[in-house]
Amino acid sequence: MPDALVSLAKALLLAGGAAVLLLHAFGLPANWILLGLAALYGLLTHWHPVGAWTLVALAALAGLAEGLEFAVGVGFTAKRGATRAGVLGSCLGGFAGGLALAPVVPPLGALAGAFLGSFLGAVVLEYRARRQLDQALRAGKAAFIGRVLGACVKTLCGLWMWCVLAYRILFAS
Repeated sequence: MPDALVSLAKALLLAGGAAVLLLHAFGLPANWILLGLAALYGLLTHWHPVGAWTLVALAALAGLAEGLEFAVGVGFTAKRGATRAGVLGSCLGGFAGGLALAPVVPPLGALAGAFLGSFLGAVVLEYRARRQLDQALRAGKAAFIGRVLGACVKTLCGLWMWCVLAYRILFAS
């Protein structure tokens, strides 16, 4: 492949990968899309400089991001005094809210719905468990903040993935 074409492919992948990271703001699976772009680049370049080990590392980071997003959200909610019912409400509400608002308020509906749903789910199930509105509202606030922090951690993992990919593309021999 001519050098100019290789340089163009590298620039497009890095710019496209950076743009894909913005999809986190819409609640879309940006890390997995970035992994797909890396695999496509590897395929087009006969797996050099992006080979199997790079793809495994990127997949591990994408999986780690999913786990950390969940753990941070649940952990923050639980640390702030929510019962198991409040934590469960946060998880179920976040999922339901994301699904409910995704088609209603494009393109930010999924993310807004997940945040709002986490809050409402935690409030409803926490209140049902304890019958104390102030505690239920605190659990809802913690669920909302935990969900936001989890999304931030997931985005940071995506940035880490992009840096690994950029390093392999620009500096691998």
